[in-house]
Amino acid sequence: MDKAKEFCLENNIKVNELKYIKSALTHSTYAYENADQNLTDNERLEFLGDAVLQLTISIILYQVEPELDEGLMTKYRSLVVCEDTLTQVANDLDLGNYLYLGKGEDLTGGRKKPSNLSNAVEAVYGALYLDQGLEYVQKIIKNHLMRFIKLAVAGKLVYDFKSRLLELVQGTRGNSTMNFEIIKETGPVHERTFTAAVNLDDKRIAIGTGNSKKEAEQNAAKYALDVISCDTTGCILTEENIVVE
Repeated sequence: MDKAKEFCLENNIKVNELKYIKSALTHSTYAYENADQNLTDNERLEFLGDAVLQLTISIILYQVEPELDEGLMTKYRSLVVCEDTLTQVANDLDLGNYLYLGKGEDLTGGRKKPSNLSNAVEAVYGALYLDQGLEYVQKIIKNHLMRFIKLAVAGKLVYDFKSRLLELVQGTRGNSTMNFEIIKETGPVHERTFTAAVNLDDKRIAIGTGNSKKEAEQNAAKYALDVISCDTTGCILTEENIVVE
């Protein structure tokens, strides 16, 4: 069975013409390697799909969350319409297995590459807009992304943990302070492991490790977010007897 047709059947997607979906699943490397077939890759559909996606998420936020101001709607939309979220959508659809990839791209892990997956999701939305119209594709987008919208509005869709943590502490208007520090480095130069600590009001509340200082700080921030609560009066620990080495 053709990959595009199987993708639609497996994900209950209605189409009139498979050519749009096939283009949405076609990576530029595949089109290049099969130039004799005069294939169209998914880059233009990705551009169109991104516009449809931005519009749809904006409408949902405007209608479902009437208390949100422009700044918050923009923030939540950017959390939903991003590579991390769209990669999760792609994985839900098992989209990677249906991509048409060039041989080299396929051999180097192209079916799991976040950029390929997120771009293809947007391209699929562009294809559905052309094939089925705005109302249908907005229904599909809502089905795929509503849970992420709810998480974003609830403050639980966080990928940049360090920025989120800094934002919380800054909201205390100076009543709490926080800093990060690298407390340990181990391993050879070409394979270092870093350990970062988060200190809140001069008390160490979380640590995290990673293969870079940035990764270690992000992991430490992730753990810190699980154990603190902040308001304008300051931050408090929500878990007692935290043991941090």
